Amino acid sequence: MGEITQQEAINVWKIAQEKVKDRVIAPTLYVALEAGVGITVEDGQFILGFSNADAPMAGHLRSAQHLAIIEQSISDVLKQKIRLKTIEGTTLAEYEAQKKLAQARDITAQSVSEQRARDRAVEVGWEEVAEKITRGYAKLQQRQFAQNRAKFIRWGMQVVHEAVIKFEYSDQSPDAHKRGFARMLEKFGTSVNMPSTWLAYEYFKLREDGKLK
Repeated sequence: MGEITQQEAINVWKIAQEKVKDRVIAPTLYVALEAGVGITVEDGQFILGFSNADAPMAGHLRSAQHLAIIEQSISDVLKQKIRLKTIEGTTLAEYEAQKKLAQARDITAQSVSEQRARDRAVEVGWEEVAEKITRGYAKLQQRQFAQNRAKFIRWGMQVVHEAVIKFEYSDQSPDAHKRGFARMLEKFGTSVNMPSTWLAYEYFKLREDGKLK
C-alpha cells in the first residue's frame, strides 16, 4: 500500500495543481492537471492517475517544460522531494493491479533471461569440447594416413563421452544440450572429414558396447 490514502493524495494534488497554475501560464496544461486524479505516494513518487479517455493528457505533465515545476509543487505540499509517476487508471485498486502485472512481467523476463544464460553456458561447454577435438586434430602427426586418423577418431570419441558424462547428456536433455551436442559433432566431423551423423552413430554404438569409459 502507499504512504498516504487516496483521499489524501487527491487533496495534495488539488493544492499542487493550483501552485503549478500560479507558476505557469498554459491553458492546455491546466486541462491536463485537472484531468489527473491523485492516487498515493510510494517510494518517493506521487502516483497520478488518468482515465482511459484522458490518458493522452498525461504527456503534457511529463514534458520537460512542465515536469520539474509540477514535481516541485507536489514536493512543496508534501514537504519532501517527490517525482511524478502517471498511470492509466484512477483508483488505488487499479494501481495495485498494474503493479502486480508489472511484477509478473518482471518475473517472466527474469526467468527468460536466466534460461538464456543457462542455455549459453551449455553452448559454451559443448563449444569447448569441439575446440579440444579441433586442436587435437591440428596437432595430429601424419594425419594423411588413414590409420592415424582412425586412432584420432577413437580418441575423439572418448573426449565426447567424457563430456556426455560431465554434462549428464541424454535423450531427455533440454534442447540447448541437444543443439550443442549436434554442433560439436559437426565440428568433429569437419576436422576428420566424416559426416556428423556417422560419428553420432559410432559414438552411441561404442557406448552401448561398453567400449568407452
